[in-house]
Amino acid sequence: MVLQKCDQLRYDEHHLVAPTGHGAGGLALFWNSELKLSVVYSNADVIDTKNEHEGKIFYASFVYASTDRPKRNQLWESLIGIDEARDAPWLVTGDFNDILNNEEKTGGPDRAEGSFSDLRSFFLEADLYDLHHSGDPLSWRGQRGTHLVRCRLDRAVANSSWAETYPTARCQYLE
Repeated sequence: MVLQKCDQLRYDEHHLVAPTGHGAGGLALFWNSELKLSVVYSNADVIDTKNEHEGKIFYASFVYASTDRPKRNQLWESLIGIDEARDAPWLVTGDFNDILNNEEKTGGPDRAEGSFSDLRSFFLEADLYDLHHSGDPLSWRGQRGTHLVRCRLDRAVANSSWAETYPTARCQYLE
């Protein structure tokens, strides 16, 4: 099914990580061969890549963070370790399955301020900042009791080196 979509979209390269649960999860990365991309590492939570664009090297990590807090924190720790081992522009994008503050959600009761510390600490330790974006960033919606809740779980962030190398980079959320 996924490879059929790859063919329909006319991508000639791909890297797939199979779902680990009951058909949920999994990662798929598609690109065209003119993009100089190599997969450095992958598992159920991340596809980490090395890329070359206009003669410049950068890294991009595509994440699908667990809904389980301890597993999500293991991902943050492993990404911090990866980042510490290299000194280069770095982009991280995907489903973070967490938010930075109550402004990144609508509906339902507010979360306690302390519940945001894991993602905030990851961003701080890895020197990550949200890319400028357009569109509606509240990418997830679901029913929680009697409340319809919308949250910003999907995002694109980058380190300072990325921002200096690609100052006009932007993210557009599609509806």
